[in-house]
Amino acid sequence: MSRRRWMPPILWAAVILTLTSLPASDFAPAGAFAFPGADKLVHFGLYAVLGILLARAVGPSASGRTLGGVLVGVALFAAADEWHQRFVPGRAADPRDFAADLAGAAAGFATATCLLRRRIAQS
Repeated sequence: MSRRRWMPPILWAAVILTLTSLPASDFAPAGAFAFPGADKLVHFGLYAVLGILLARAVGPSASGRTLGGVLVGVALFAAADEWHQRFVPGRAADPRDFAADLAGAAAGFATATCLLRRRIAQS
């Protein structure tokens, strides 16, 4: 497994940390995004991309142990991300955001893994 495969998820994790380090006032919801729970969709989407990138990094034939390790790693990252938001003006640690993070990562990871396995089966 090439080390270069891990650069996209690492860089995307840095993007997530950068975005969640910005004060909440920098993200005033407008238009279509001004509804209750919109931030949960953002959390889901950001972590779904992370899940996709992680699935590509580990590959479609990864062992169950590897997959479990990746999911535990994402859970720890998401928990640390929520914890650090306690110290950002206008933000707070929210268990519902954590749940959206995990759901997004799992959905992205599962979808990408299925698509990668299907591609291999067709070749």
